[in-house]
Amino acid sequence: MMMRLTRDVLLQCAICFIVALSFGHCSFDFTKHEPEITGIIDSDDPNVQYVGRFDFTNPKKVAFDWAGVYVIARFEGTSCSIRLDDRKNEYAVIVDNHAPRLLITDSATTLYKIASELTDSIPHTIIIQKRTEPLVGKGEFMGFVLDKGRKLLPPEKRPDRRIEFIGNSITSGYGVEGDSADCHFSLQTENACMSYAALAARSLSAEYFLISYSGRGVVRNYGDSNKVSPDPMPALYDRTCFFDSTLKWNFGRWIPQAVVINLGTNDFSTQPYPDSVVFESAYTRLIERVRSQYHGATMFCLSGPMISEPCTRYIREVVEEQKKIMKRYQDVFFIEINRSVMTDADWGCDHHPNVQGMEKMAEIIIPAIRLRMNW
Repeated sequence: MMMRLTRDVLLQCAICFIVALSFGHCSFDFTKHEPEITGIIDSDDPNVQYVGRFDFTNPKKVAFDWAGVYVIARFEGTSCSIRLDDRKNEYAVIVDNHAPRLLITDSATTLYKIASELTDSIPHTIIIQKRTEPLVGKGEFMGFVLDKGRKLLPPEKRPDRRIEFIGNSITSGYGVEGDSADCHFSLQTENACMSYAALAARSLSAEYFLISYSGRGVVRNYGDSNKVSPDPMPALYDRTCFFDSTLKWNFGRWIPQAVVINLGTNDFSTQPYPDSVVFESAYTRLIERVRSQYHGATMFCLSGPMISEPCTRYIREVVEEQKKIMKRYQDVFFIEINRSVMTDADWGCDHHPNVQGMEKMAEIIIPAIRLRMNW
């Protein structure tokens, strides 16, 4: 019997319910004001927490583009604005665990007023999470503006549990807020905060990274006329940001105990299908690559509801072979989410899972991860 996610679980971290209200915004000339006078907090303040892959090459303009990355800070005072250089992406912003609000960026604005008239006598918490994926573009976070003389406070302890998800459009939350399977991609309907990955991680009280990009496969990307593409998802895996192929991620910065791989949909969505040996060899190399970066991590190879045969069989064969080779460790497990668990009401844009469909996916992987990880 499938477990239904409770409302309390879905409310964890307050990112689950998106309230479609955009913040007011204004321009501001930061060069005319001294930080100690105006309450400007730079992005390299040690009390700012960054969760996800960020580029700190310029510590005053921290760059990012992967879906689901987020910034957390605790602050004093009655108001908070964020300094953000971004032309197109959308963000979920949460203040003090209230329902998230939608922040829509634009090319003319770098200062967004997030909160005002807060209670002055207590500390406040802000979370800014990127809803949209790398194909939409990158952002640069420059810090906060607080009340005059106020500062950031030491952050709370980060969760001990960590999960990395490697995937494509489903993991990115493509079309999750679409009202039917007939709508197409839009910024407004993509929301990584509501993907099965985010729902599962929050239910498991785990910090999470999403390394995902729409249309990418294990060896073949969506719609490619060839059986093998030059830049499938494994070719992107070591990037700090998708937009910079030369900047490599330092895997020692953040080591998960669990890794979920949800790839294969795009390899087999259209013809010509990749050969079984090619696909299984590449999938095996990805597992081995993850294992080499995260010693001791447990991997979960997911066959999702948009995957059909022969892909599911190939993934299962890879996992079974890995279990034979690595039987001493038993660090790789197969999870199947059969399409039969989905109904017509579970699909969003371009036949991707909507919120209800994502919940069903999360309901299947949560107990599987909890069992194997003893969480």
